Amino acid sequence: MDPNLSQLILAQLLDKRQVVLQRRLDSLPVELTEREASFAALQAEFDEVTAERKASLARSNDLENQVRTRDERIAKLEKSALESMDPSSAQVARHEAETHRKANSDDQEEALELLDRADTLEEKRNDLASKIEDMEGDLTAFRSNVEQDQKDLQKECVALAAQRSELVGKVPSPMLSAFETLSAKHPGKAVVPLKGDSCGGCGTRLVPNDRVRVQAAKSMIRCPGCTRILVTQEMWAKGSETVEP
Repeated sequence: MDPNLSQLILAQLLDKRQVVLQRRLDSLPVELTEREASFAALQAEFDEVTAERKASLARSNDLENQVRTRDERIAKLEKSALESMDPSSAQVARHEAETHRKANSDDQEEALELLDRADTLEEKRNDLASKIEDMEGDLTAFRSNVEQDQKDLQKECVALAAQRSELVGKVPSPMLSAFETLSAKHPGKAVVPLKGDSCGGCGTRLVPNDRVRVQAAKSMIRCPGCTRILVTQEMWAKGSETVEP
């Protein structure tokens, strides 16, 4: 049995593990960016609610000032109507006072609605502030974890690369070259087990003589269809148990 075939199986399993680690490494900054974007959106919503509440209170205060100013004008108009000796002038003063009262009624109603809106916004603002505090803590912890995870994953990637290099270091150049070429074409599936009488990669049926040669495992036998390297089920299972994919 050619031990180089077992080495290629192990190298392939290490390659699969390397791919998993690299995907995790690539996903960390993406996930961090997504979390930061969510936090920024929440902060923006908080700022928007705060600004709207402030505007509601300011508008309500302006309306109340206008009401007070009109009240003063109404008082003067009523006094003028009472003291006026001219019925027409008194009527004009009373009409103007009534117009101001109507405007005050409308403004007071709007001011109350704005105060109610401000109360609702304050509740929402407090809820958002609580969420921001929680998310900020989670984000800080996640940033710290990301840094540590990146270091750990990079360290493991380096260790896997060294382990793989050692595994294939003594594999004959022709066999290794074929393996590397197939790995680029079929990532993680350059070496496949023989399943019954067919290739475990593409399903091509092998002639009896080729099946016997695969079972003998004395040399590199490749599928006539996809050119993958074929090994026995026993060799494949043993290699899979040695390295966790």
